[in-house]
Formats: sequence, structure tokens, C-alpha cells
Amino acid sequence: MASSQDISVAIDNETGVALVRLERPAKRNAFSQAMIDGLVSILAQLDANDSVRVVVLAGCPDGPFCAGMDIAELSQITTPEGHRRRFLKDLTDAFANFSKPVVAAVVGYALGGGFEIALACDMIIAAEDAVFGLPEVKIGTIPGAGGTQRLARGLGKQRAMELILTGESISGKELAASGIVNKTFPRQEVLAQAKGLAERIGRMSGPVARLAKQAVLTAEKSHIVEGMATERLLYYSTFGLGDFKEGQAAFLEKRPAMFRHH
Repeated sequence: MASSQDISVAIDNETGVALVRLERPAKRNAFSQAMIDGLVSILAQLDANDSVRVVVLAGCPDGPFCAGMDIAELSQITTPEGHRRRFLKDLTDAFANFSKPVVAAVVGYALGGGFEIALACDMIIAAEDAVFGLPEVKIGTIPGAGGTQRLARGLGKQRAMELILTGESISGKELAASGIVNKTFPRQEVLAQAKGLAERIGRMSGPVARLAKQAVLTAEKSHIVEGMATERLLYYSTFGLGDFKEGQAAFLEKRPAMFRHH
């Protein structure tokens, strides 16, 4: 299948594993809307491809995995536009509706939307020195692609609250101890280990693997759909705040944000 701009796809028909790479290094793999559109389209094609049984999602070989949303684009979105576009819902739906197992291979940074996309995957293999975080509060907004819901479920309310309200990062090793990350390895081994896991899964019955995934996700979906809907409403509401505009401007101008709390 054809790759999209800033995203490459390689399918191994023998193992049934598709490797999807985010490749926008000049922007630290930050998601533009065009990149989101490309990933949504690629996932739909892979789901319909019977030769693909498992997907590995990776960033650049030496990192980063993904730095989140492209702030130059995000800073231009208003609250009404966020509602009209149902911003990020296409991306979160693409992962929620993808029927086959997805393994994230995280090297380097997975921040903001990058961390949220890793959390949306079914398993995470990470570098020992990988850095995860939801720093949206530092630029005047909140996570908007499931981070508040999945991190609270994975780490518990107290630890998730601390990370989301401070924007501080957390290591791959700490996330492995909590069970959010499956295993950590030296960064040069991460992709091979993720592929190895995917290949082991790919040797199982494809239909059975899809049913097993559906069964496991039932526990999460029973509450997360409503939680993510609320999260999106709150996320869009930040777009109209003066502090949102200040946070985005400060990031783009490479200076500390001066929030005025309105």
C-alpha cells in the first residue's frame, strides 16, 4: 500500500506485521492535520487488508516517537471550530475502531498527543530512557485525545492528576512498573522487540486475536466513551481562553508563558 506524507508503511506478508512509522523529524513528529488525515486513512486500509494481522506503530529510529500536536496549527483553532470539526475525534475513533492488535514502539519523547496515541495502542514497548508526558497545561490547554481518561485508569487518579496538572514527564521504566508500558529495553532494541511481540501475536489466529482484543477493550469502552466525550468538551473550551492564546504564543516565541488566569 502507498505511504502517506510524513508516514511510511511497510507490510511483511510472511509475518502479517505492518510497520507504520511517523516520519516528520523536522517537527519532532508533531501531528499536523494532514498527518492525522494520513494516519486515519492508513489505519482504515490496514484494517481492511486481510494480509495484515498486527500493526507496529513507531516514530523515528532514534526518536522522537511523537511530540504531540503541531502548535502552529493548534494555536489557530477556536472553541466553535473545535466543535464544528470535532477536532481529534477522527484520530481517536480510528484507533478505537481498529480491530487488529497495535503495538507502540516508543523511543525518545512521547508527549501530549504522542503519549495519548501510545496509550490508544494495545501494547507499548518503550526505551528505558523514553520520556512520556502530558504537558498541555503548560501551553494553556488540557489533553484532548483520551489522555485524562487513560492515564487516570492506568496510574490512578492521584498520580495522573499530578502529571496532568504539572505537565511533568514520566519515564518508560516508571510506566512499566505501573503496567502501562509492557516492557522496556535499550533504545536500539525497542523496534526489534516490538516486532518480535507482533510476530508472536501474528502467529495466532487473526480472527481470534481480533475477538480477544474486542473482549479486553469492552471493560475500557464501557466508561471511556463517555469520559472522552466530556474531555473533548473541556478541551475545546480552553481554545477560547486568554491563557490558551498566551500559552500557544509563548511556545511559538520560545519564551515562558505569562498566564493571567482567564
